[in-house]
Amino acid sequence: MIKKLVLFFIVITIIGCSNKSYTWQPTQNAINNSSSLKVGDIIIKDKLVTDPISWMGHSSVIVSEDIIGDFPKLGQTYYTIDINSWLNEPNRNVIVLRYKYFDDRFRQKFLENIDIYGKGKYKISFSKKNSDNFYCSKFIWFLYYKTAQDLGYKLDLDSDGGLIVFPYDFLNSPFLEEVPQI
Repeated sequence: MIKKLVLFFIVITIIGCSNKSYTWQPTQNAINNSSSLKVGDIIIKDKLVTDPISWMGHSSVIVSEDIIGDFPKLGQTYYTIDINSWLNEPNRNVIVLRYKYFDDRFRQKFLENIDIYGKGKYKISFSKKNSDNFYCSKFIWFLYYKTAQDLGYKLDLDSDGGLIVFPYDFLNSPFLEEVPQI
């Protein structure tokens, strides 16, 4: 049993490693530079080894000026929160990613999809395309997937194409670029 737990822990800590070079920044940097963040920006919090819930990292998305939309944890519902409160974890680091082709047309449809799909409780699902339940990174993935589909093209931000999309899977997406935080 202990061997299985150790193996599980090793697999979990390896999942989502990035091939790209990113600069993790303290949450305070993102708070200080929140005026440069835009609707659709994805914020990824680093993994916390001491907290099993955070072994995969955590991700959320900017849904309006200074407001983040989040599926926080199992059993809880989607909610919005101001950036300062969401990032108020002094011992965490973040990376902010932006979709390269996020224009006004995409933004309008993206916001409509937030209104449609920002419901329900956090639940793990093995189908990314199922809109009945979400977890943090699946919600973000689905918003982008569905918005692109509504606009007539395909988009998959999940860099490894697995059944489950983890926050760190966004790091290798060729469609996302880092938003520098000074």
